[in-house]
Amino acid sequence: MRRALALLPFMALLFILPFRGTVALRMICLAAALLVVVFLWRRLAPPRIPCKPAIGGWALIAVISLAGAVDPAYSLGEIKNEIVYTMMAFVAFFAVTRNESDLKWLLLSLVAGASVLCVGAIQSHWQFGAWQERATFYGGTGAFAGYAAAVAPMLFLLAAYTSERRRRAAVYAVFALVAVTTVLSLQRMVWWAFALETLIALVLLKRGGLIRLSRTGLVSSIVLVVVLTGGILLAVQQERFNGYSDEEIARHSRLKFWPSVVQRIAEHPLAGAGFGREVMSKADHDLIPKDNSMLWHPHNIFLDYGLQMGVPGMLALAWLIFCLLREYWRFCSASDDKLKLLGIAGLMLVAGVMLRNQASHEFLRDASILFWALNGALLGFGRRKLKQLGPNGVA
Repeated sequence: MRRALALLPFMALLFILPFRGTVALRMICLAAALLVVVFLWRRLAPPRIPCKPAIGGWALIAVISLAGAVDPAYSLGEIKNEIVYTMMAFVAFFAVTRNESDLKWLLLSLVAGASVLCVGAIQSHWQFGAWQERATFYGGTGAFAGYAAAVAPMLFLLAAYTSERRRRAAVYAVFALVAVTTVLSLQRMVWWAFALETLIALVLLKRGGLIRLSRTGLVSSIVLVVVLTGGILLAVQQERFNGYSDEEIARHSRLKFWPSVVQRIAEHPLAGAGFGREVMSKADHDLIPKDNSMLWHPHNIFLDYGLQMGVPGMLALAWLIFCLLREYWRFCSASDDKLKLLGIAGLMLVAGVMLRNQASHEFLRDASILFWALNGALLGFGRRKLKQLGPNGVA
């Protein structure tokens, strides 16, 4: 009972994160989760927190960017939102997730929230004939795509950790809900994120001896994933731009927009305009295309970081991603099958979310808290399990 109460704010946070209008409740859950961890720190006895140098470098460069920030008050607020709050979630989930049971409860709460959100979005689309971007509890299409890219690897892990057929079937049903909702969102890059996550799973499951698949079967599966993804993308593209002229479609292209952003970063490679996604519209307003005001930020997380913090910011982000991937790769090399599955899911999570944000930048607010909370839970359980296996636990 005590353990269930301790996990309650964590589960509530994962459930409500994607829903619009829950900011105050999120902060209450996050604060409660952190208080639980502080109060129970000795009893939880967490292992050493991973990726500390990379996290510290990322935070330090963000703070240094305040010196040249076009709007220091705004950038300071964004540092609080995107670094302080997310690290609170990361540390709290890392410390509290001690065993497989804890991880399953957290994943179940995430799946419950995803189910409610998807059912609401599908019902609304059926009623109104289109995705309602505003005044809805399930949020916009861009935010949903980032959420789906993070949820899919967790569904994979929950299914892999579930032995009962009925419960596993329920997980598959939720994945179908997520897939249908993603189709309705008419987002494109998320399908490449799904494809990358699937390919990572296939290759590493075969590498770890977790599935029986010949080389021919693996190659055939990879081709099937790529072809299927391409087909879905063509259908989504046609539906999204149905009735648009070639000129109107061209206005939505990031490829024509990005060179000017790269050039601006090259002009000031060591400094940016301050931390926060809105700095381009504040400091580099001339970069916004006159025929497409929607491109008020670079729509690429690395280019966005370049405008915010210069090349050092881009390198800090790359270092952070590399450190996370390295942690999960260690799990993939373990002798324990469940730890291998955990590592695969972690690699899928990081790779999928980062790929999704190469054609947008939704890595903020609820999406960034979710990303770091999930990484905290996976790494917290994984590092404990790796420690139990001892020095012979990694091949």
